[in-house]
Amino acid sequence: MAKEFIQEDLYVGKQILIDSDRLVFNGRDDTIFSSNNLFLFKTKGEFHINANNDTFINTPKIYIGPMADGQTPNIPAVKSDTLKQLLSDLIGSLKMFFTVSYPHTSGLQGPNQGINKSLAQSIIQDLQKIESRLDEIKSDKVFIS
Repeated sequence: MAKEFIQEDLYVGKQILIDSDRLVFNGRDDTIFSSNNLFLFKTKGEFHINANNDTFINTPKIYIGPMADGQTPNIPAVKSDTLKQLLSDLIGSLKMFFTVSYPHTSGLQGPNQGINKSLAQSIIQDLQKIESRLDEIKSDKVFIS
């Protein structure tokens, strides 16, 4: 749960207030801001982070999205490598079923069993198309661990 922010006009203790139309901090080599408890950026407009190289956010958890009804966002992100492996295993199992078992277990008797074989082959082809596209679920911009 997010730490509650105390409004500037309600805070009791040492503080520095700067009221200006614009503030510019320019560190020629680097700039460091730190806090022991809460670090808050607040805007009524847009918020941008611009970098020419990678951006790293090192934290145990990240919540993306607005708080709704006092609750932090609670839908877990998907690990694409894990999802890809699970889907690949599932597709492999289905392909094996439709290759080995399905033509013989459909309940059709006599000369019409060929219908089941062609249906199974069609399903296997569809599964192979899906399997060949599994890498598309991976983002090339966002990485998690």
